[in-house]
Amino acid sequence: MTITPLDEKGKAVDWWFMYKVPELGKGSNTDQTTGYEYVYYDSTIDTDPDKQARKVDLSPNRIDKGTGALNLTLDAVFKNPGATTGWILYNDETPEAAKVRDDGNLGHTKGVIAFDTATSTGYWLLHSWPKFAEPDATADPTPQYGQTYLCVSLTLATARQIAAMMATHQEPQTYLNRIPPGLSKNDPLVVLTQPLPAGQTSQAGSIDLTTRGKMPFKVIAKNREWNQDFWNGLVGPELKEDMDVDTWIRGPIPPTTDTDGIHKTFDIKYINLGPLGAHYAWPETHDHAKWGITTHSNWICVGDINRMISQRKRGGGTIAFQNQTLWTALSRTDLLLAPPGLTRNEARAVVQATHVEKVYTRVTPPNGSSSPSTTTAPTPATPAAPATAKKTAKKKTAAKKTAKKSTGSKKTAKRSAAKRVSKRPKKR
Repeated sequence: MTITPLDEKGKAVDWWFMYKVPELGKGSNTDQTTGYEYVYYDSTIDTDPDKQARKVDLSPNRIDKGTGALNLTLDAVFKNPGATTGWILYNDETPEAAKVRDDGNLGHTKGVIAFDTATSTGYWLLHSWPKFAEPDATADPTPQYGQTYLCVSLTLATARQIAAMMATHQEPQTYLNRIPPGLSKNDPLVVLTQPLPAGQTSQAGSIDLTTRGKMPFKVIAKNREWNQDFWNGLVGPELKEDMDVDTWIRGPIPPTTDTDGIHKTFDIKYINLGPLGAHYAWPETHDHAKWGITTHSNWICVGDINRMISQRKRGGGTIAFQNQTLWTALSRTDLLLAPPGLTRNEARAVVQATHVEKVYTRVTPPNGSSSPSTTTAPTPATPAAPATAKKTAKKKTAAKKTAKKSTGSKKTAKRSAAKRVSKRPKKR
């Protein structure tokens, strides 16, 4: 059987993207949700002759109703697999049916690789939803938080390349796998389902691949032995861009400055789908998605690992690809919570001023491989807003005062957060 991503109506597409909204109560800035609504975009919409139709839009479907691209794509494989059909499921938080004890030493990774050896077709679904997916599930996991999903079509050869990388980089926790007969025990798809060998060496890097429809994408990944920040130390330097990143943050975060000493990574603090025609908005504390965009070129990253210092000791990765329409849509939804009267760039300056920066230097260990080391530098003074002909010295002074006020209010925010911490999950 042919394994491929399916769109909202069950038709084959090369790739699709979904952003599930969290469970929200009705308010002035958002409509009420069940937590199963989502916005959607795919390769067919992206090539519509009518350019006005090329837009990321609110789906009429809901995940809990068994309809839409996510359900159709998975059910086509799970409900009636052929003799030559297989799949690999992985998640750092497995569903109850897996009957395994989650191993915190394995990767912070979530996804599905489905394939068919007779047709040499497959797909890779990379997502952020804990306890998902499950072939015989009768209910979906909690809708409480926002989640992201990206599904890309693959050839069997590409699926094997991804599996080979995952075994040494992402180090996933797999479960409820289905391996069709005839595959060698040395096949990368088989190896990925087996316990990982002890004594893994430090691995971090990227590979360039294409979908069956010839869309280029990068797989950027690292393992726990690398023990560095994924977004700061790998993704930003690999794409050679500043980035805005939205992930689950429940602990100390890395600095804004990337390890290349050139680029910066900023944390998205608020999501607003209003510009996409969906009256839904929520703060980062309600979002479990893992995605990022470059701030100038049109790179989009959809991944499964968070931007927290604790994640240095977990494997994980992201798919990075370029798409102007989707990038534009996502760049309109993410907010850095600019103080009143400040532009987006000025907001980045305020964010940077409230992080403890690192000075990165390149050292050469005895084995000859190059790796970054860090030293902590004092928190810099609030940088002035970018100069333009319209900005005045008075406005720059106001930006500095706002940054100081933001820094001073952190203790109050931390005390409030401490009162709520017992109600939040400790790890996702």
